[in-house]
Amino acid sequence: MQIKKIKKPDNKTKYSKIASEEGNIFNTLEWLNILGNNLKLFGIYENDGRLIGGFSLFKNKKFGLNIYINPPFTPYVGPFFQKPNNIDKERKIILLLANYIDNLPSAIVSFSLNKGINDVIPFIWKKFKTTPQYTYIINLDNPEKIFARIFKNRRNDISKAVKDGLIVKKTSDFSMVKRLILKTFLRQKKKINRLFLDKILFNFASDNNAFAFIAFKNKKPIATTFCIYDKNTAYYLLGGYDYKNKHHGAGALCLWESIKYAQKIGLEYFDFEGSIVPQIEKYFRGFGGKLISCFRISKAKLPLEIILKLFKRELF
Repeated sequence: MQIKKIKKPDNKTKYSKIASEEGNIFNTLEWLNILGNNLKLFGIYENDGRLIGGFSLFKNKKFGLNIYINPPFTPYVGPFFQKPNNIDKERKIILLLANYIDNLPSAIVSFSLNKGINDVIPFIWKKFKTTPQYTYIINLDNPEKIFARIFKNRRNDISKAVKDGLIVKKTSDFSMVKRLILKTFLRQKKKINRLFLDKILFNFASDNNAFAFIAFKNKKPIATTFCIYDKNTAYYLLGGYDYKNKHHGAGALCLWESIKYAQKIGLEYFDFEGSIVPQIEKYFRGFGGKLISCFRISKAKLPLEIILKLFKRELF
């Protein structure tokens, strides 16, 4: 087997088909095409030349150094591949991936594997740091069971929002969604890539891959949730609220309506995309999902690694 960059249109068509079948929404060309020329596609090929899988990385340059990372707003880069019949074949694919990435002309590499890729031993052999990351995933069996699994304090937030007259509506007004998202980032003094935010909301999102809800208080929009989805999973990608007109249960009610809608359109899972920030982790945990782990893979050239340990010790 071997790994090669994908450039030819025919290979991209095959890549797209396998990504849709074996990967998730973040592996598809539908998503990756919004990310521009910095996005690099890689194919996994059998010895007979058949494409059996792939992954993507986002190439940046800082201070003249090549850096390979997750694309913006993309929690999982791969790999995805046609499932082998035995564990030895899967180990061979992961070892091939570890060797290939280790030989990329880069100063820093840091990316997250797809959920379900739990064999990171080949990366450990190659001296990468493997860091577990976590998300909460709800099984979308039926609304009554889902609501019963939600923690009492979160259910109270939802009930209070309803009692206080908040109205939540599904919306296609992504300009309003954007304004609420930006208000949250600005209040928290966090940076957000507005170029890619616009591409997600106004170029990528459609009725076939995304949905958003907005909570209104006295007819004023005060909170929003924005999700994207593939054949079986909805991903809570972005949220926001108006701090000046906030209501404690507005965000929870928006999320609850998003969860119900994901179940209504036939999806199996709702992925909160996770966070290790204590307050956010606790908030997501309150919706009663199952804790699921995935792995982040990181490596930097010396002495960069020593410097990064001071600022990104959790990764390096």
